Amino acid sequence: MKTGLFFGTFNPVHKSHLIVAEYLAQWQNLDEVWLVVTPHNPHKDKAGLLDDTERLHMVELATENIPHFKVSTIEFELPQPNYTVDTLTALQAAHPDRTFFLLMGADNFLSFPRWKDPEGILRAAQLLVYPRPGAEIPSDHPLLGHARVAIADGPLMERSATAIRAKLGLKGSANDELPRSVAAYIEARQHYRS
Repeated sequence: MKTGLFFGTFNPVHKSHLIVAEYLAQWQNLDEVWLVVTPHNPHKDKAGLLDDTERLHMVELATENIPHFKVSTIEFELPQPNYTVDTLTALQAAHPDRTFFLLMGADNFLSFPRWKDPEGILRAAQLLVYPRPGAEIPSDHPLLGHARVAIADGPLMERSATAIRAKLGLKGSANDELPRSVAAYIEARQHYRS
């Protein structure tokens, strides 16, 4: 089974997450995409994150009508902060029948050489990289042309969770940027309102 792994804090999950995951899944004929909810990304301040279970619930809401999208809580069971290479090791042990693909935006690809054990990640999964505005991949990137890296040529999207949180914090509406069920949940719980 060709399985895409889309890691994220999903604070909150938004339409671009789903569009990118679907684009990469179709591009590489993936059987499933697992959205791996990250409790604590070592590159982000955990203090700014909504509670783990709240973020998880929003991802479940966003994906409930997409049969080939699954939600993974594996990082909830692993030591924090969560490192991709450790999660991949755990996933390979639990699912030896699957071939894993790591889905990421170009912004993450730019910093990838500084992640914990990038070589180990590349042994465990092929990287599928989606373009991001403001994250141009330079021609001298050390992994450009690597056999385990594929760069997609999809349409650029401007949505970001940071901008959505800012809009919500100013009492604005982000309904056009969020899956309907997620927007309704955020409104009902008054999440991200300052």
